[in-house]
Amino acid sequence: MPGVNSEPLRLSDIYGQGYDCFIKDKSQFEVIKGGRASKKSASMALRTIMRIMQYPDANMLVVRRVYGTLKDSCFANLLWAIDRLGVTKRWKVNTNPLLLTYIPTGQQIIFRGLDDPLKLTSITVRRGKLCWVWVEEAYEVTDPEAFRKLEMSIRGMLPPGLFKQFTLTFNPWRENWIKERFWDNSEEDVFL
Repeated sequence: MPGVNSEPLRLSDIYGQGYDCFIKDKSQFEVIKGGRASKKSASMALRTIMRIMQYPDANMLVVRRVYGTLKDSCFANLLWAIDRLGVTKRWKVNTNPLLLTYIPTGQQIIFRGLDDPLKLTSITVRRGKLCWVWVEEAYEVTDPEAFRKLEMSIRGMLPPGLFKQFTLTFNPWRENWIKERFWDNSEEDVFL
């Protein structure tokens, strides 16, 4: 993928060391915790933009507990990633409602808040399949049932070459259902 100046873009120069495994991971669940300025959200944004462009039938849902917090967090990170990768002209940006569309294929990155559960029940995409979910500040999701409803947003079988993935990013937290499900008792396909 070309960089801003048409030179080969080395992704490790952008996201730094230590994220190579994360960038390539295809586990069904990823649970990524780190302190402020740990590059987890920036790396997630870069990977999201690259993957949408790499997998022409994939779409993504981005979630936070409160919809109003998405614009200044995940949405801003994804806009930064689009600019940083030098692909701004390939993306259509809508701010009301928040929506990013990859122009060459019509793929979408959709944004929702858990504060309006009815908007999560029947998410559909115009092209391809909804494959990936990013839950930012996942520690704010205090009800494991809310996460189970999110899991239901990716239903059915995916075509060959696509994969389902739920990525939870957050700062260190106090004990909650995330630790119990993914660290203490996990038999699921999880990247920690």
